[in-house]
Amino acid sequence: MINRGHVSQYGHLTRKDGTLFAVTLKPGHRARLRYDDLKYQWRDLRADVESGTRTAWAFMRKLDELNSHSRPEKARVELQNLTAWALNPGITENPLVNDCKGEAQEYVYSLDVLTDTHKQHRGEAIDRYAHALAAGYGDSTNLNFWRWLLWRCIEGEHRGLGSLYQLQNALTRLKADVEEWQGLKKPGALLVHRLKQAGIWDALTHP
Repeated sequence: MINRGHVSQYGHLTRKDGTLFAVTLKPGHRARLRYDDLKYQWRDLRADVESGTRTAWAFMRKLDELNSHSRPEKARVELQNLTAWALNPGITENPLVNDCKGEAQEYVYSLDVLTDTHKQHRGEAIDRYAHALAAGYGDSTNLNFWRWLLWRCIEGEHRGLGSLYQLQNALTRLKADVEEWQGLKKPGALLVHRLKQAGIWDALTHP
């Protein structure tokens, strides 16, 4: 794989408008970017600038205005949203929508972010994660349970229990359970059962 920066004319100025990648799928073959690839105008930079939404600079500026997360989580959110924007440039909705209502598995895989979140913002982060997980596992009426569980797991992590790792494993198993058992009415109760099987539940409930 090779990559080269690509430029476009914007008025009398030359501006970098992206990066081109060439990937070879055959062993022994060299990836190449040809002259025509570099000269082709892949985007209308003037139109993108005038749209106010189809440039990475405009997107990141808007995201920075709305994003009040702690530094580690902010970096994760920015990377996640900028990647999504790069695959589908020009989104006009609030760039934090995906972070607040994203797929539950994205939250499962990033649970360790909660331990790095500053105490001042941790409650807000836990609330956001609780909403996402409760909704993702079809347990929105049991929101306080998810808040409580996340708080306990963070406390357990600080005690060296590895509780977030155990929770990730249990949630991964629960995802399969929800998919297999159509109409599962109490996913939270099943999660408790999984945590008991993992031997972590008593430590969480009796700190």
